[in-house]
Amino acid sequence: MARPHIEFIHAQALEWQSGVLPAPFDTVECKILSLDKETGACSTLLRYPKGWSPSGVNYLSADHEFLVLEGSIAIGSQRHNFDHYGYLPAGTQHNNWCSEGGAVTLTFFSASPEASTGSQIDPPTAARHISLHDMKWSSVDVDPDLDFLRIAHKVLRNDEDKGEKTMILNCGAQSHPEDWKEAALSHPCVEEMFLLSGDILGERGTMHAGSYFWRPPNIWHGPFGSRNGNLCLIRFMEGHHVNKWGDEKLPFTLTPEHKPDLPDSLVHHGKEPFTAPTPY
Repeated sequence: MARPHIEFIHAQALEWQSGVLPAPFDTVECKILSLDKETGACSTLLRYPKGWSPSGVNYLSADHEFLVLEGSIAIGSQRHNFDHYGYLPAGTQHNNWCSEGGAVTLTFFSASPEASTGSQIDPPTAARHISLHDMKWSSVDVDPDLDFLRIAHKVLRNDEDKGEKTMILNCGAQSHPEDWKEAALSHPCVEEMFLLSGDILGERGTMHAGSYFWRPPNIWHGPFGSRNGNLCLIRFMEGHHVNKWGDEKLPFTLTPEHKPDLPDSLVHHGKEPFTAPTPY
């Protein structure tokens, strides 16, 4: 079962919950951003309490991908601090896992994150740990039709065989299409985004820091712009990322109408534009 189209919800509107994920995450507060009810794959915000340290967990049955938004967590000998990214494929060792001072992470699981205390059969080798501040910004391979957004990116993970890609993307302030018109576009893959700071103005309204969307393949969207610039994490999945542009130039405005596209379970959270002093 595919995840529903969610575009967009602000994480601030969701309640922190406990016990919604399997152990050891049952003791971690969670906000579910999107969920595949069939596989258990999900995108979440996790809030680790101070002193959190599960016992007997050797590895997870799902890929564990995350960005630390506050605090730090340690897994094995690796400490993941604020603005650190981690990708631990299913089966990666999670021994000595803890958060001494607590943490908030933007976390993605490729399936239900079941923990195992058994021995690994085939330990993976593709684990990644990156400090975002150690990476340089790049504009390589940015679609020239998007030059007006002044995009720069940091590619955190790129599986060329599967087409899976995770990146941090930055767009400039006071950016808008030339002549205030641009075509819509779509992709033959899933696009997922969490807005870390700034704003994005689009055909469904204004997204502020904390906003999230899950966009299935071949959904038309745009045009886009920004008043204050923005920083976001984007993931492309279930196919390779390609921009397919429409034929008609559409108007862009700095004051778009608020009309998100949400499943029934989230409609009540997105009826009105949302602002808050905190980013999640």
